[in-house]
Amino acid sequence: MAKARFTEEQIADFLQQSKSGVPDKVLCETYGFSISTLRRWRELHAARVRSELKKLESTAAIVYPGFLIVAVLLSVAFSKMAGALILPLLLLYCIYYIRRFRDISARHINEENTVIARMGRGANNAFYLFCWVVIILVIFTVGYGIVRLG
Repeated sequence: MAKARFTEEQIADFLQQSKSGVPDKVLCETYGFSISTLRRWRELHAARVRSELKKLESTAAIVYPGFLIVAVLLSVAFSKMAGALILPLLLLYCIYYIRRFRDISARHINEENTVIARMGRGANNAFYLFCWVVIILVIFTVGYGIVRLG
């Protein structure tokens, strides 16, 4: 097997430069590779990002029902308050999931397109949207509780 001309770190650097706005033609001429090679590297990188997002989503598909089952079991076995103790853990996991989703997706999105990509087709990740709903509900619930106490 032939030795690769560029290391993974170099390829990652080329992709980062391309992502930050350096024209493809300039990159290719400067470092001596073809535009088709750059496209192939982008596709490989995109496939890795997609697989990481799918892995994150499959983990969430186990974790979220787990939270719900534990909350219901605690509510049935003890009290509603015991079931409510799971909410802070769920909130922390939602924050973790959102950060992780954004970190992974940011590796593939041009900086100027970040908002568009998170609002468009790619943002149809059910768990990502669910996390935002949970966070908003917790904020409103806590705010409502504070208003009622005050």
